[in-house]
Amino acid sequence: MKNDFLKHWRVVRFYIKKKYDIGQPDLDVLLFLYSEGRFTRKIFNDYCQIVSWDRKRFKRLVDSGWIVTWRKSHGRSFSIYELSHKAKTMISRTYRILLGEEPIPDSVKRNPLLRNDAKYLDKVHKNIIKDMRKGRW
Repeated sequence: MKNDFLKHWRVVRFYIKKKYDIGQPDLDVLLFLYSEGRFTRKIFNDYCQIVSWDRKRFKRLVDSGWIVTWRKSHGRSFSIYELSHKAKTMISRTYRILLGEEPIPDSVKRNPLLRNDAKYLDKVHKNIIKDMRKGRW
C-alpha cells in the first residue's frame, strides 16, 4: 500500500522520544507547531487544550531549546515564537524516517535503544527496528 507510512509510527515515535528525551505530549505539540511556522502564545495554548494539561509546558519547551522567540512583544503587539533548529531537525527527521527516506540508525552512538544498558522495552523495539531495516515489517 502506498500510503502506509503510519504503520511504523509507534516504533518511530518510541525511537524519537528516546533519542531526543522528549515526552509524548510535548512531541505532539511540537508536531502541530512545525506546520504553523511562527505562532503566538494563544495558538500554543489553544492546541495544548487537547493534550495532557501541563501549565509549565511552554516554559519547559523554551528553556530546553525547543521553542525560540522570533519577535518580542512591543507595546500592543504579542510576542511571536517559532520552533528552534533543534526542534525542526527532530521533526523533519521523524517525517523522513516515516516516509522511508532515512532508516533508524543502527549505531550505538546514534541510537540509544542499542546501548548495552537498555531497558527491556528498548530491546524489544530494537528487534523490531532490525526487522524494519530488513524489510520484514
